[in-house]
Amino acid sequence: MEQTGLIIDKPEVPRTFHQLGILVLDGSGSMNATGRGQLTKAQEVEMGVKELFTRFDGSSKKSNFSFSCIKFDTSSTTTLQPTPFQEIDYFSENFNPLDGKGRGTHIFEALNEAKKMAEEFLNNAPQDGLRHSVVILLMSDGLCFQPETTIAVADNIKLNPSVVIASAYFAELGNSDNEATEIKNLLQNVSTNPVKYYATVYDGEALRKFFESSISQSAGIGKIN
Repeated sequence: MEQTGLIIDKPEVPRTFHQLGILVLDGSGSMNATGRGQLTKAQEVEMGVKELFTRFDGSSKKSNFSFSCIKFDTSSTTTLQPTPFQEIDYFSENFNPLDGKGRGTHIFEALNEAKKMAEEFLNNAPQDGLRHSVVILLMSDGLCFQPETTIAVADNIKLNPSVVIASAYFAELGNSDNEATEIKNLLQNVSTNPVKYYATVYDGEALRKFFESSISQSAGIGKIN
């Protein structure tokens, strides 16, 4: 039988749970550094996020998810309010974390904003019997100016069993100095579980895989497809 080359979407299943994924993306000046493929690390991040959403678009489980986006340097900016996945025009959305940013690294600022967003989502969940949860998808490549404050905010967030923090360190190949070790240790401490919800990544594709795995594990669905 002749192949038409058409891609047939999987049938969408009714919502059985509702998870909010909060992208928390580092827009500090160091994200201007060149990553793999002659792109900046910031461009790699944008490509990874858009590929993540492209994969979601083909998932039968996509109706169960909403997403938002917070970019940060020394301040945090919400560039995408919590929105059901099907309503996000992710091709047009700007997920480059350097857009409007470029200064230092205050992870705690963004985590505080994510905490408020998570609490509002959970507190306003309708009484429809569906399980509601939040996964905070944090990416950073620099050492926070106030690491103790960042850990304290993260510890407070993790008191809520309905919220998971997944942390990715966007590192540079061959960089294993003391600062890189400090960044790694900080992000492992921030994550809910440093084995399941932490990764060192070197490009947008690895970041996409980590975010996808974190969403799948925290939602308890195996794979998004």
